[in-house]
Amino acid sequence: MGLPDPDRDPQFYAGVPLRRFFAFVVDTIVTLVIMSAVGMVIALLGVLTLGVGFLAMPPAFALVAFLYRFTMLRERSATLGMLLAGIELRGPTGARLDGPLAAVHTLAFLATLFIPILLLIGAALMVFNPRRQMLHDLPLGTAMINRPE
Repeated sequence: MGLPDPDRDPQFYAGVPLRRFFAFVVDTIVTLVIMSAVGMVIALLGVLTLGVGFLAMPPAFALVAFLYRFTMLRERSATLGMLLAGIELRGPTGARLDGPLAAVHTLAFLATLFIPILLLIGAALMVFNPRRQMLHDLPLGTAMINRPE
């Protein structure tokens, strides 16, 4: 079956770059709120352990970012931001993401956030690629589409 063809079904890709940016902003806010709550708990732990607990902060924040995106993609093929933007991520067969693909996509996405040049290349690719795929989408064969009605 596969992903929708951008020439025959352009409605699936219309406006996706702007919607994807909106989803990114919403998901960043949601992730930061969750990280703030986790950070407060870790800060308390850090005080109680005379500073040792503060070492848990970076891995905890990375885990929060991973689990939020992975869980949402595995369950709904869209994060909260994507749901609000009316888009969802589909795999190379056109189906929603399963657990392993959601995990790999999440890791690839987070890697691009830590390497800004990759994020810029991905943004440029999204504008010029007919399926509006970013750099981390290309090797996985995933694409963001407007949610089918």
